[in-house]
Amino acid sequence: MKRLNTSIFKQLLVNKISIKLVNIPKQINIIVRLRIMKQLLSFIIIASCLTTIGNAQILGINKPLFSDLPFFNSSFIKTNNIKSITGSISSKKVRDIIRSNGLDYYYEFNKNGKLKNQLSTHFSKGIKDSTIVSYEYKNNNISIKRKSDSYGYYSYHYKYNEINKVVTQTYCRDENKFNAKNKFELKKEYIIVKDSFSYKIFNKKQTKKIFYNGYGKKFKEQTNYYNEHGYLIEEYTKFIIGNNKKKLTYEYDENGRLFKKHIFSNIAQDKKTTEVYSYDEIGNVLDIKYFNNENHTSTKQFLYDKKTMLLSALIIQDIATEFIRIIKYNYTFFDGSINFTEENNSLDSVLIPGTK
Repeated sequence: MKRLNTSIFKQLLVNKISIKLVNIPKQINIIVRLRIMKQLLSFIIIASCLTTIGNAQILGINKPLFSDLPFFNSSFIKTNNIKSITGSISSKKVRDIIRSNGLDYYYEFNKNGKLKNQLSTHFSKGIKDSTIVSYEYKNNNISIKRKSDSYGYYSYHYKYNEINKVVTQTYCRDENKFNAKNKFELKKEYIIVKDSFSYKIFNKKQTKKIFYNGYGKKFKEQTNYYNEHGYLIEEYTKFIIGNNKKKLTYEYDENGRLFKKHIFSNIAQDKKTTEVYSYDEIGNVLDIKYFNNENHTSTKQFLYDKKTMLLSALIIQDIATEFIRIIKYNYTFFDGSINFTEENNSLDSVLIPGTK
């Protein structure tokens, strides 16, 4: 009989690893218990990744798009040797021409396709300013996320358990050795607060994440529900004090891609926002429509260079005012080449589906 490698499961039973499996009777033979644990751990790894879309698309659609967390498909970035992406921002009012805002986004990657830095520019009290986010990785996970603000820099430091779940999150203020925001070297780190998390696996269709504050007190619980195919279908969050509850639900199309996302930010208020996704034949997201209850408020449309299938532009339209923001993307590669994406149609003539 082949001997089972039980070392990882023994470690999971130690209190220092905040994983608890419940509803497994103690009377069950230890080998059976280990097999059950192995099955549940395999499931939770698959379910947390949700890599159903594959590596053919530049955007990781199951991630929060255009946030301060990496949202590009790292496999796509690595395979295509992309070094950086620059987005130039323009805007267009009704019955007006497209006008450049003089603002930009910049994304820089390492050779493994991981996002190293992102920069966004904006105007603050009439003065052009920038926000910088940088990332450090360990064992393919983000170990440090550092971000600039009006006071300097702050960072979050993450530690993970054996199945790549965050178990501690430490917030720090970081003193920069240099006065310039666009050049950072850590001079001194000030630890402000440390939060921690534990996890329970009930079965293949239900897990729970428990949030603890800096005093080690539980303050929030998030229960995740999965369907029979392992897709996340609901996140239900409850605050211990105040009893505020929120819920996110997910629907998928026949290809396993996210189709609808419903957000109930406060269940007691019965308010819902919805995101509706559509795709092209190879799985690139074409547009995302946003609704407050049933009222269509905005649309994001994604354009791709037909020669390369690289994302060439993002168009964001406010439905009520028809105001449009346009972000055009260009690329550099590790071999030194540059790609200026093309659109077959002028952006002036673009009509976002579902608008006037």
